[in-house]
Amino acid sequence: MANIKTIAEFFLISIAWTLTLFSPVASSKLTGNGLIKLLTNVSIGALVITLVMHFVSSATLFSLPLYLKLASLVALSAITLFHRDDKSLFMWIMYAVVVSALGMHIVLYSPILLNALFLLSSALMIGVITYAMLLGHWYLVVPKLSEKPLKIAAVITWIILTLKIAGSLLSTYKHFDFFEEQTSLGSGYAFNWLLLTMRMSFGYVVILGMSLFNWQLVSMRSIQSSTGILYAMTFFVFIGELVSTFIFFNFGLYI
Repeated sequence: MANIKTIAEFFLISIAWTLTLFSPVASSKLTGNGLIKLLTNVSIGALVITLVMHFVSSATLFSLPLYLKLASLVALSAITLFHRDDKSLFMWIMYAVVVSALGMHIVLYSPILLNALFLLSSALMIGVITYAMLLGHWYLVVPKLSEKPLKIAAVITWIILTLKIAGSLLSTYKHFDFFEEQTSLGSGYAFNWLLLTMRMSFGYVVILGMSLFNWQLVSMRSIQSSTGILYAMTFFVFIGELVSTFIFFNFGLYI
């Protein structure tokens, strides 16, 4: 069984990677450098926790994932110290360092192509909703900011959601013996169905419904209400992807 550390680290690395990856969705010229620093500081906090977890559980200093974390931490520190409203070439280089290093870190959890794509899609799902939720708060700082960045985040969410639903349905169909009565696979018939139900309902149905409602609120420019919906979406996407990664790391299913 995958331990809690692996799943927790995956979530933290996913947050650090995707908050950086999606940061250009809302131009820093329009938001000011404050939003970039907020996203960067959250990413730094996530990475620091993973470093603490690493040194508590392992004393080794010879680990590629460790070096990728440290390189990303240095680049994120440079961003939070030197970023200005207009993104310079140096800041784009630091952005590329973080995105490539942490993206590689996620791939290293399972370098097989389909496994890596599944983990990257889960990270993107976690990240785009978390990013949108943090962005929604920034409209209190910059009230005249266009709602376009929130709409872009919503479209990205639908694209990722569509791909993940298709992949999950296909995986469930191909491995339906995992959910048959008296199965000896996984954790047993009842628990397997509990995991599947939680994944599909919290991670897909609820997220899809809320995202449609969120689009209507953003279109009406009811940003505070939209941010409230995004708060709830963040909660449910964490539950859905937590269940999904638990199933993947323990049983190898793309659900």
